[in-house]
Amino acid sequence: MKRLILLLLCATLAGACTHDLDGTSGKASGGGRSKIIHSAQGARKGCMIVKFTPEAADIVEASATRSGIERVDQIMETVGATGIERIFPVDRRSEQATRRAGLHQWYRLSFDRSADLEKVAALLAEIGEVVRVQYDVDVKRVERCTPIPYDEVAQTRSADMPFDDPKLASQWHYMNDGTLGTMAEEGADINLFEAWKLTTGDPRIIVAVVDEGVMYSHEDLKDNMWVNDAELDGTDGKDDDGNGYADDKYGYNFVTGKGNITWNSNGDVGHGTHVAGTVAAVNGNSTGVCGIAGGDDANPGCKIMSCQIFAGNNVATTSATAKAIKYAADNGAVILQCSWGYDGGDILSDRQFASDCSLEKEAIDYFIANARAEGVIEGGVVIFAAGNEASSIPGYPGAYHEYVCVSSMSSDYRAASYTNYGTGTNVCAPGGDSGYGKQYIILSTQTDRFGKYGYMEGTSMACPHVSGCAALALSYAAKIGRTLQAEELRDMLMTSTWDVDRYQSGTKIFVDQYYREHTIRLDDYKGKLGSGYIDAYRLLMQIEGTPCLYIAAGAPQLLSLSEYFGENSASLTYTAVEMSQQDKSALGIRKDPTIDGGMLSIECSESGCATVTVKALVGGDKEGGAAIGGTEVTRKFAIVVRKAVSGNGGWL
Repeated sequence: MKRLILLLLCATLAGACTHDLDGTSGKASGGGRSKIIHSAQGARKGCMIVKFTPEAADIVEASATRSGIERVDQIMETVGATGIERIFPVDRRSEQATRRAGLHQWYRLSFDRSADLEKVAALLAEIGEVVRVQYDVDVKRVERCTPIPYDEVAQTRSADMPFDDPKLASQWHYMNDGTLGTMAEEGADINLFEAWKLTTGDPRIIVAVVDEGVMYSHEDLKDNMWVNDAELDGTDGKDDDGNGYADDKYGYNFVTGKGNITWNSNGDVGHGTHVAGTVAAVNGNSTGVCGIAGGDDANPGCKIMSCQIFAGNNVATTSATAKAIKYAADNGAVILQCSWGYDGGDILSDRQFASDCSLEKEAIDYFIANARAEGVIEGGVVIFAAGNEASSIPGYPGAYHEYVCVSSMSSDYRAASYTNYGTGTNVCAPGGDSGYGKQYIILSTQTDRFGKYGYMEGTSMACPHVSGCAALALSYAAKIGRTLQAEELRDMLMTSTWDVDRYQSGTKIFVDQYYREHTIRLDDYKGKLGSGYIDAYRLLMQIEGTPCLYIAAGAPQLLSLSEYFGENSASLTYTAVEMSQQDKSALGIRKDPTIDGGMLSIECSESGCATVTVKALVGGDKEGGAAIGGTEVTRKFAIVVRKAVSGNGGWL
């Protein structure tokens, strides 16, 4: 009985390799057809993904590991089958969670490459104990990411920088003061310099870069790489830590199925290394560029785990990519950085994604449910690029409603010419636009094949800005002792934004992958780039629980305090408005802020961020003591000053 399912499976494969059944030509009948995911077009030969019922999975697992193994091998040899294995290897630390999620039910079957895939799928689908049959297709490689080497002449600013990394001055996407050139607008950035005053990263926070291999020996990345010490100090070829993967020192190469991370094969463009640098290149090391969560002289930055799904001209399959995602969760990552996905329009609904990408979705669901950093976040956050086809439909998996989908803007706030947009897009970030010139795209780390540093553009480059901000937010949560749920952080990422819609007017030229020019109307992007462009400082204020007041520079502002002191704020007695002299100088405040009738009066001549503390008496116009009096209430606010703000005061 224990060998029943496996014997039936082997018999099915034998039929698939030798003949049709009743003239069906491999087409499943009745309910069987609904079990099949994808088509044979583009699928890997000689393999198939199967999900068994829980009971059948237990039988298959037992048959393949106990006394029946000799008989199993004999039958497989007879029919030309080469193996059956669990897609997700046993990791003793997470096996219980794996089984709760049902991921132990997924198997990958290997058989003769000459077998007709459609026949195999149809025959498998007729087995009652089989829940899903999925072709193992290749993951789509990233497009529009040809690297441009860094040119020392491309320095853009002479203003004082918060770190001594020489190329930070060219990273306008962190702090854009408008001096980059004619196509730069002040404030079209992620407001990172202000956020760095609060935190620069924390090594407890691990970001899994699911991409090309990350150059872990890079001068600007090596100190912020995640390291599996058990494997680093262990025996080559041995799974020293028992997680199911041998030699996974800095992550794992899911293309080759080995621990050796690669980045300089023919066909590699340094994409994973570029993405990793934006997230967490080392800060303050007098070398190269800075990373959003790269740390500083006194505090190490967040860690990068390389989960490689692209290697030269080769790519991982669906099953290997799902393994990469689960591996990230099981080995400590809490942010999944994914600058890849299906083209916009390939999948048209969440329901279709859940049905057509069953294995991938279950692996991502596992990451969201099971990733964690003790005392900082329960669960994981998944961040995807929207895609680069200039499509009004963002690509999946990113467009799925439980993930964060990132669109791209240029250095002047306008939608990048290539970005996907529309329903399903959640947030916008700088991705650059090469049509403006190379200095207007994203500078980051590169592999030594391309000179260690270089420029790239794309939603692939916008995406790690959001992942880096997420890592920075968790670093700040760790610093102040706050524990988040994954959904909380996801929601904060989508709401720590500024209005981008009002900049969408006029036209742009989009050059597609075939070098054809298309004119696009920017008005079409209004309301379709997500909640706005992300602001790192505002995100940290949400982590802190400090409300923000958003004002424009250069004119007196009157701001109501009713949202913070109640609807009767006008009747309260305000006793103090406190700001440090340093903050007042930074914002160009020449006259101390005042409050009258529940309205804060303030005028700032410089963009920036600061905090203000307001004190008011509730229940009387004097504080209680010798006589009955009111209670003093203190509220702290963040003041965020920009060149201009949206008509709703920045609240989106």
